[in-house]
Amino acid sequence: MNLRRTVSVAAYILCFAAVCTAQTSGTWVVRYDGVGPVKIGMTLDQLSATLHEKLTENESGSDSCFYVHARSHDHLAFMIEDGRVSRIDVDAPGIRTSAGIQVGDSEAHARRVYGTKMDVTEHQYIDTGHYLTVRSADGRHGVRFETDKGKITSFYAGTYESIQYVEGCL
Repeated sequence: MNLRRTVSVAAYILCFAAVCTAQTSGTWVVRYDGVGPVKIGMTLDQLSATLHEKLTENESGSDSCFYVHARSHDHLAFMIEDGRVSRIDVDAPGIRTSAGIQVGDSEAHARRVYGTKMDVTEHQYIDTGHYLTVRSADGRHGVRFETDKGKITSFYAGTYESIQYVEGCL
């Protein structure tokens, strides 16, 4: 092999490795209907198979609603209602919505990005907070951001009904 071809092959291998690493690094984008390969409506078994790990219920006191956490995705929680994924909760920076919003962003930035699609309401427990809610075009799903003092502190996406729960599973 000549030097030029060797360099080209090496560059290709490095680029391929970088793409593979980025795809498996856990950086997923949250959509109204899921995150990464996870889809709202999956069964717990389908979720476990998709994440390649056995997921166990976190104690919630409810038979019909509970959360599971994947070891491979520290800052994501999956709400399971009646045996299916109904909501995905995010509690730290680094995981963005499909519109590019993440925990730590300003409320003003989220309002600019989503515009008139966003409904802003007072937070139920935080005097200096709001709920910023955006519904999908078909109305079946949505994303809701919680804020405090103008900053996004968490967000969740899923069925429109489940993103209305201000305390998660009760």
